[in-house]
Amino acid sequence: MRSTMIHQKFLPLVLLFCLCLSTAYAQKNVTTVGLQFKPIFPLSFLGTGTQSQLEQGVQFDFSLKSGFAAGMVVRRGMTDLLSFETGINYVKRTFTLDITDANFNASSDFRMIAYEIPASLLAYVQLGEKLYMNASMGASADMFASSLETKGEGYEHRSKRKNVLQPAVIANIGWEYRTVKSGYWYLGASYHRPFNYIYNSQVQYQRAGKDFIVEQRLLGNYLTLDLRYFFHEDPDNLKRKRVYYEN
Repeated sequence: MRSTMIHQKFLPLVLLFCLCLSTAYAQKNVTTVGLQFKPIFPLSFLGTGTQSQLEQGVQFDFSLKSGFAAGMVVRRGMTDLLSFETGINYVKRTFTLDITDANFNASSDFRMIAYEIPASLLAYVQLGEKLYMNASMGASADMFASSLETKGEGYEHRSKRKNVLQPAVIANIGWEYRTVKSGYWYLGASYHRPFNYIYNSQVQYQRAGKDFIVEQRLLGNYLTLDLRYFFHEDPDNLKRKRVYYEN
């Protein structure tokens, strides 16, 4: 049942990607380098919302509150239809642990630092003279910096990373405005979903003089708003022609 729900979530993106393949336009032999900044937004229906545990009448909530991904993007036009995109990103996720008891409430924040190396296949639809729409799907290698720990009155929290390196699936849709001399300006959205949980969190909580432990496997799913700028580059064949004519 869970696998079917995941497939249904990705179905619209797959259909859009197939549509782009049928009507797309890309720039062959063009290599562009860009910078990106992507604020992270939690949405429950995409599996990025609050994860909760109720144990012995005590509520434990782990919530992805905010974060961002920032880094460099390299795009290579493979054919007149498709482009390949890769790069490296620094990612910071901010989580909040909320503990709600009958006579006690506590809250603490902790931050997860990761590095991502994505690889995607893009297809384009030309909407106007300078305006393009694209869709992409691919994979990412996610590397997590360290395990985490926070403490407060009556509790101790530890989050241990599952693995240093984990794979994830990524999907993207966006629009870009291309200029001749000023590069490309891009606005879009991306969905990032690791194949497995990324951290195992444990909370040791003291109630009525007794300790008990609650465990929660944290998902690394996130949705971003993508802001990118690509520096303009000429196709390789035009560069060679210019060198030939100049000589």
